[in-house]
Amino acid sequence: MKFQHKQIIINADFPITPAGFIQQTKEISEIHDDCHARIFAFADEQMVCFLISCDNLGLPLSLQQQLAERLQKQYDLAVHVTISATHTHFAPNPKSERYCDFLLNQLYTACVEMELVEGQYEIAYQREFFDGLGKSRISHHEAKHIYVQLLHIFKDGKRAALMITHNVHPTIHNGDTPYFTAEYPGYVISQCQNLYPQVGFTFFQGADGDISTRFTRSSQDWDGMKELGDRLVAKINEMMKEPLDLRPLDHLDYESIDFPLTHSFEEIDITNLPAHLTPREIETIHIGAQVRENLSHRLDTLDQQLLLSKVQLSDYQFVFAPNELFSSYNDFINLKHSILVCYSNGYSPYVTGLADDFITYETFTDTLTPACKQQYAKHLEHLGK
Repeated sequence: MKFQHKQIIINADFPITPAGFIQQTKEISEIHDDCHARIFAFADEQMVCFLISCDNLGLPLSLQQQLAERLQKQYDLAVHVTISATHTHFAPNPKSERYCDFLLNQLYTACVEMELVEGQYEIAYQREFFDGLGKSRISHHEAKHIYVQLLHIFKDGKRAALMITHNVHPTIHNGDTPYFTAEYPGYVISQCQNLYPQVGFTFFQGADGDISTRFTRSSQDWDGMKELGDRLVAKINEMMKEPLDLRPLDHLDYESIDFPLTHSFEEIDITNLPAHLTPREIETIHIGAQVRENLSHRLDTLDQQLLLSKVQLSDYQFVFAPNELFSSYNDFINLKHSILVCYSNGYSPYVTGLADDFITYETFTDTLTPACKQQYAKHLEHLGK
């Protein structure tokens, strides 16, 4: 097995709008903390897999495809590329062709310059429930799937790298924030690097469609973000000191499913909302109703298909999906050895749970038919079995 990791800065070197909130319409240049791309590369005798995590809202699938095509020319083996986003709402707008061209060149250069190191590698997995950063954003509902998931890579008995997955929306700052920031994923990585400078770290967002800091944050600014980020750092540090079940990391596998989508726009009655909803929830429900109305007149903008994929690292595997899946979709994978990652293979809207009977903002942006969502769940079950 061969392995290497690398981190690069991916700030735009020109003024550009951030993306994630409707009020973000002005170009800005101020950078509070750097946005990064973190590249983890694995190779065996059959394939090379690049797992890339970028501090961004969500990147187009075309960027991933172009990078894979370029990298394939550099290798005799099959090359598989998965680009994921940490989903910060304060990174350069991924709809900017200029920024995507810049990012493509940065990622390609970084990947081809990586020298993968052959060795005897071992891998270990941890998963613990942790709601210190976020809980269900929906009043009177509890989420059972809020996890810190750690995949450790060891070389010659020493920890070489750590892949962190957590599923809480990184939207602690408010929408009027005037600077770029990697939000809590970037902050957590930087603090972990300070604690363990010899270890390479990366971060993936899990299924966080219904999980946010709405009821846990003390403020929507850097201090509020730091407070919650420090909680996650402490949790990761605690888990890293626990005994691990190390197993050989000696083979890779990759599988993908190109999945066609079907949409519907059934009317959603909001005339009699539950009394327990917060003013913020009521406000976003009315915004969601307008978003759905606008979408119904722009059917050509809806995704017609999406890419799901699996990258297996010996006994453990990542399942990658582009949507903002609700946390209940963790029910469809085997959590003993599978990790569900969202904002990957492109970026697509919310998908609410199959059994959800409540009304929330996300209900209006989820246009998939019930049958389509059932098929989505079956594909996740197949990849994450």
